[in-house]
Amino acid sequence: MAQLDLFADADTPDEPPAPPRELPAHLPPAPAPVTITAQPRRRLSAVETELRSYFPAQIGRPGAVAFDIAEAVSSAWHQAHGGSAIEVPLGVVATLALWPLRGPDAPLAASWWLSLNDDQLLVAFRECWARWWIMRPDLIDRATPLHKWIDEETLDTRRVKAVRAVVGAALTRGLLHLTSSEDAYFRSTADVMGSLLAVMRSPGRAAALAEVHTPPDLAEMMAVMLLADMQLEPGMRFDEPTGGTGAMYRALAQAMRDRACNPHDFGWALTDIDPLAAAGAAVNAIVWDLGPHVLIACADTLQDANPYAKAAQDARESIERRDRLHSQAAFLAAIKQTEALIRRIAA
Repeated sequence: MAQLDLFADADTPDEPPAPPRELPAHLPPAPAPVTITAQPRRRLSAVETELRSYFPAQIGRPGAVAFDIAEAVSSAWHQAHGGSAIEVPLGVVATLALWPLRGPDAPLAASWWLSLNDDQLLVAFRECWARWWIMRPDLIDRATPLHKWIDEETLDTRRVKAVRAVVGAALTRGLLHLTSSEDAYFRSTADVMGSLLAVMRSPGRAAALAEVHTPPDLAEMMAVMLLADMQLEPGMRFDEPTGGTGAMYRALAQAMRDRACNPHDFGWALTDIDPLAAAGAAVNAIVWDLGPHVLIACADTLQDANPYAKAAQDARESIERRDRLHSQAAFLAAIKQTEALIRRIAA
């Protein structure tokens, strides 16, 4: 058979066709041609289209997705010249993770977040933290380093640009797919805050704080081994003196759920010397739904023999301040209702 030459001259005469080959007589006749009609593709709904837009390729590997989010956020922050204040991108990711919308359609909130202007974005951030402060003032006050910057009246243009870059990077890499499930078990499959802190922390600072982040697989193996011969009884308390952002507690909570135990029935005490790590642990305690019995201290356990005494006092003061402000707000609301009633009667 002649070989096709793509570089041959166009006017080269064609070779005469080869005579048809005759099939051996013993072969069966060729089957009749079959035409396969292609089925029309189902049109994706608007919800499915939006969800696919923010669906991470490695969703089956939550740890890999968390690290991918961390890398994307770090890159976006530095490319936007966000500066050395890593508590800002950490706080942005924490806000998105804490957003209260839950369920299979929750990732649709990505489009809403990305549609906000600068003022609306900051208002949404403040409302998210205010909502959780009302519910868990003890944890939100511990997470102050992650949201203190949001309370500034105005943010400079460069920082706002960097914040928006972080929002886009976190959402488009699938953050809400990890943090917005209605089932706490699936929200606890990865430690996004820990991955982000590990990526954004400078090597020198990490060495000074002696930070060593436990890989998720290793933490899960350790948790299973720890609980293997342990009789879990409601009321038991776990104590992690160098807890970081709570990687071991995440693994323990998952192992408990695998044994049909509820983390709400247990106590979780965690200490870390790094304020950002302790703040991340406070956020994770909410995202992972560890329950009401969580106490997080920020202290050096080598120098403070009982860091939880001060942490417990701080938590009590946070709750008392919340209750006091709630009472004042209720009192003012009652006054306004009375004044409105008087005006209607007098009219």
